[in-house]
Amino acid sequence: MKKNFLSTLIIILITQIFCVVSAQERHPISDSLYSNILNEQRSIKVLVPETYKPGSADKYEVIFVTDGEWAMDPFSFVYKWAQDENYVPPAIIVAIPNRYIDKKNQRDRDFLPVHVPNPELSGGADNFLFFIKNELIPYVDSKYPSNKTYSIYGHSYGGLFTLYALLKEPQLFEAYYATDPPFGWNNDYLIKMAADKLENLSSHKVLWLAGITETYKYQGIDRLDSVLHLKASKNLQWQMVTFPNEKHNSVRLKAMYDGIKFVYSTSAKLIIPNKN
Repeated sequence: MKKNFLSTLIIILITQIFCVVSAQERHPISDSLYSNILNEQRSIKVLVPETYKPGSADKYEVIFVTDGEWAMDPFSFVYKWAQDENYVPPAIIVAIPNRYIDKKNQRDRDFLPVHVPNPELSGGADNFLFFIKNELIPYVDSKYPSNKTYSIYGHSYGGLFTLYALLKEPQLFEAYYATDPPFGWNNDYLIKMAADKLENLSSHKVLWLAGITETYKYQGIDRLDSVLHLKASKNLQWQMVTFPNEKHNSVRLKAMYDGIKFVYSTSAKLIIPNKN
């Protein structure tokens, strides 16, 4: 009897939790635009703050999330969790799903800045960055309640692209999140680039980098850490964190949460300029 009662109670509790989560669930807007730079249609998923009322004058920061078909759900969940605890303000989240051609993911093409034999699709990061800068951002600004302040999140090769965006177009985003990126790629290509570029940042930026023990030691995160200590401009507020007992993908949740809190913390303090 006690066992049946306990089973029933567990089922009731699970059902109640599911109902609460379902009631609070927000569905992203499916949208797309044609890119003349990439010569292809690109889909996006847009999640506006639940407090936003169409026609109001409210404007919000926009956070762009690469690998959007995988990263939108965990990032938006973690961001809302942080927002509910009053760590962060409401924001628009724009997920950029990867393009698939003949069922082949084009993320290597879009995230990697120079062509190398493996992966053979590499080398299109400039085009992808120019697409975001010259087509996607203007499109989002024209259609959604953007305050023209932007951040970007990337994981793995997406995190590599995030650092490349900081080094190549440092004025484009205010905050940069990169989780478990393989910075040793192509003989430390971005680490060498960072050593040349990081000293010259002319405006305040925030960089959050997170990895796991294995990638810190063997994928170049430790070497970038050294470059940041030696070369980072005083205008760059940055933090490098390594999470033990995590895997390449599992680290995302902890890294997202701590990164979001860091960017809006009193020490890093992302200052949102009035661009309206």
